[in-house]
Amino acid sequence: MSTPLPTRRRLSLGLALAAVLTGVGAYTTAAASAATTPTPIPLTSPDCPAGLQQGEADGCVTQLQLELNLTGARITVDGQFGPATDTAVRNFQAAHTLTADGIVGPATKSALDAAAAAASGTVDLRTQCGDLRKGATGACATTLQTMLNTFHAGRLTVDGQFGPATDTAVRNFQAAHALAIDGIVGTTVKNALYTNTPTPLPGGPVDPAKVLNAAKSYLGVPYVWGGGHSLRGEGPGPSLGTCDGYTGSIQPCPADTTAGLDCSGLVRAAFWFGAGIDLANGGDTTEQTLDQHLTPITESQRRPGDVEYFGTDAHNTVHVVLYAGTDPATGADMMYEAKETGTDVHYVGLRTGGYWYHVSA
Repeated sequence: MSTPLPTRRRLSLGLALAAVLTGVGAYTTAAASAATTPTPIPLTSPDCPAGLQQGEADGCVTQLQLELNLTGARITVDGQFGPATDTAVRNFQAAHTLTADGIVGPATKSALDAAAAAASGTVDLRTQCGDLRKGATGACATTLQTMLNTFHAGRLTVDGQFGPATDTAVRNFQAAHALAIDGIVGTTVKNALYTNTPTPLPGGPVDPAKVLNAAKSYLGVPYVWGGGHSLRGEGPGPSLGTCDGYTGSIQPCPADTTAGLDCSGLVRAAFWFGAGIDLANGGDTTEQTLDQHLTPITESQRRPGDVEYFGTDAHNTVHVVLYAGTDPATGADMMYEAKETGTDVHYVGLRTGGYWYHVSA
């Protein structure tokens, strides 16, 4: 069904991890190498103020910015402690149960040094980490996030925090590799991460077979109102949904406790993982019909991989299905669909009478 969604933020494809903290200049980035950027100075150096804060401009701030970026911030490294750096410091402090005052004192320096060192360290998930699941933190979660990004399973900020976004990325990886979709990184998932070769997201002309294979991988995933819409910044794929606007018969609303997909979330995931196209950046069915990749067609022009929207008109819709073509075993026209709460993504006979679109790059 169509789900009203808030404005969404786009997350990075993953931070480039630097060397383990060893002293001056241990963290390096292109920005830090600029001639106008002061040389990094360790935060615990006597050359740095006991409490760094907005207005400071020196190598201590350069080091601060580099470490903040390693732990998930995305700020310019220029050695200038301005508003963006102040916000990043407060966000870090809040996330680590520190006083969020923007002042980088001894406690914040210690926590930041530890977090940055963990973020820059790579561990072997198979030998150095137990089973990983939501709530895990530290170097094991950092390495997992980095690897998931290389497989395009998510668009994760590498922060060492196994939260909802990482959970979704794990489920995406599991679905793409025909593994049990439970969000738990055990032996089977770890082996798949290390033995499979990451491939780029599809590009160029849309290959319907890849789109349909992506949709097929989600068979059995629960329908969830708002699932698959990056409500928490996860990227495409199964996720928690929302109970805002939910009117289903199953009560209480399960959308904020169950990971899954709604109808437009399924179509979004199929085209993201099958064609590298993010329809409407996670928008609902009506927003998808306005996406530049969609071209209206007649029902007689439909081909496998086309989408059919249902509603009062072509741009006021409440449901969408993905046309799978004719089943060779039965001769029936089929579709992939996420229908309603209480059901799973399924492969069933095609329903017609909606508005048809072809998706192209």
